[in-house]
Amino acid sequence: MDRKKFKKPELDAGEIVKRLMLAGIVVAGALLCICHASCQLTSQGIQALDAEEGPQITGACVLSASSIEVDFSKEVSVQSASVSRLSAGERASIDMAAENPIAARAAMSRDGRVAVYVFEKGTELGERYQLLCEIKDARGNSLTFALPFDGFNERLPKCALVEVQPKKRESSKTTVESSYVTIKALEDGNLFGLDLHCAKKDKTFVLPKVEVKAGEEITLHLSKAANEDDCVDELGENVALAKTWRSSNARRDLFFDLGTSIPINESDDAIFLRDRNANKVVDALTYFKTGTGKDLGKISWNYSEAMQKAVSDKAWEADASLESAMPADGYTPSKPLVRTKIPSAQNPRPSSKYDWEVYPEKSVYANVSAKRK
Repeated sequence: MDRKKFKKPELDAGEIVKRLMLAGIVVAGALLCICHASCQLTSQGIQALDAEEGPQITGACVLSASSIEVDFSKEVSVQSASVSRLSAGERASIDMAAENPIAARAAMSRDGRVAVYVFEKGTELGERYQLLCEIKDARGNSLTFALPFDGFNERLPKCALVEVQPKKRESSKTTVESSYVTIKALEDGNLFGLDLHCAKKDKTFVLPKVEVKAGEEITLHLSKAANEDDCVDELGENVALAKTWRSSNARRDLFFDLGTSIPINESDDAIFLRDRNANKVVDALTYFKTGTGKDLGKISWNYSEAMQKAVSDKAWEADASLESAMPADGYTPSKPLVRTKIPSAQNPRPSSKYDWEVYPEKSVYANVSAKRK
């Protein structure tokens, strides 16, 4: 498996949570819970005391249905470890009285900084779990942590971004609809384990457990329409349930509730499709719009930092410079950004600005699929 892991020694507790969120280990409101011999809980959260003395978590990656890898800042020994299932909405907690915990044994790397935890029983697709563990370093400093993670998906399909609409549609107060992103499944599988990340506004959307077929297109509506009764998640075989203006009977529609917030930036952004278990960007699009007065020298956010992982994961063909972004002048609420050259499961290749264009037709769904090659 091609994996990239976050590795930065001596992170404090707040930075641990931030890094693991980026790695996909903390999702959908879940929070890493730790009890450190050199930490105290305050009204502002977890405060590290003499953090250089105690062991720190520097990264994590789910390896399979029955194993997870956790990286530490120094040599440690595992005192105890177990895995338990989290119920819907439940957060990881070191104080949780788990029912039927699953025993886990740890295999350590030679330097004692990497632990691979192997579970006696495998996790299930679509379920959430926590790893509860106590470790110690050579000086006796201890760390007890509860690390939430998703059940491993062994049937995660290769997927590609194929359409992005940063603009909302608002013809009246009753027809307001938000931006959307459409992905295409390149092979059969289940979407659980993927997420969509909008870099500039730092918004992440976790895809649900849903079976898809090769060639199927899935539209992710990044906010619900004004008439929520029309916003029906199509999780089964029937893909004609949603009735919004931007839904389509030819595509599967999934809705996310952000109220009136628009997660995609209109003038410039980077959109990532990510495999959370492998901590990998699997596809990307980055664009800028010069017609709004912006140019390559006036992008106000850290574009290169956001794009670097996409480039290193071979999801974006060029480098992380602004010159590699797609010029997106001319798109409107009815003219999205459309990918006309799509890779196949047998011949995957990185995305580039040359694969995308502003769709010239007025109708969002008028023969778009036929235009793609």
